[in-house]
Amino acid sequence: MNKKSKIVGMLCFLLSIPAMMLIYPYLNTPTRGIHTLVTSLDKAIPVVTLFVVPYVAWVGYLTITLLYFCFKDSTLAFKTILVFDLGLLVCFTIYYFYQTVGPVRPDITGDDPLSTILQYVYKIDQPYNCFPSIHVMSSYLMIRAIRNSSLSNRWIKWSIVCFSTSIIFATLFIKQHVIMDVVAAIVLVEWLFKIVELVHSWILLPKRSVKPVAKKSYLI
Repeated sequence: MNKKSKIVGMLCFLLSIPAMMLIYPYLNTPTRGIHTLVTSLDKAIPVVTLFVVPYVAWVGYLTITLLYFCFKDSTLAFKTILVFDLGLLVCFTIYYFYQTVGPVRPDITGDDPLSTILQYVYKIDQPYNCFPSIHVMSSYLMIRAIRNSSLSNRWIKWSIVCFSTSIIFATLFIKQHVIMDVVAAIVLVEWLFKIVELVHSWILLPKRSVKPVAKKSYLI
């Protein structure tokens, strides 16, 4: 398969992510009962409206990063998208059976642009579907994918690490998630990525070559 065909294949595979996200709204309700994982440390974290910027830039950031993977390294793109899909399946299953609610959202009374955006986020995104955090799961996945990749541009690597980290912190500093949501998402990515890498390397193992048995010659 040539490079162009691989890129087209990865772009088609990439569409599986938005397709799966169509399930999300149907789970983002408290109808099945809710649990809370809020700790005193979570309550002590202040609201920093500046973090709403990386939070709302999440979709665009992921799209650009995954497209970059598709064009630069099809193997890396395949592993990353597969882990993303598997991570969504795990998250959706947990949301269905163990729905949690996020920290108490404060009243945002300011009329500055950042406060207005945060008010809009609170309005359109219900405080459920929290454990594990999909924002954190997907953002940390970009870090995990780029960490051992063959991509050599260090500035792009550092940009991915820094922006992903800012999104992870944003989930806490705009009171969308709690610490346990973050920890669970990171553990989930590490677990799934290791499994995908193990299976992928096993599939690509070269078949052992079996040496033919030499025929014995008998001299008369």
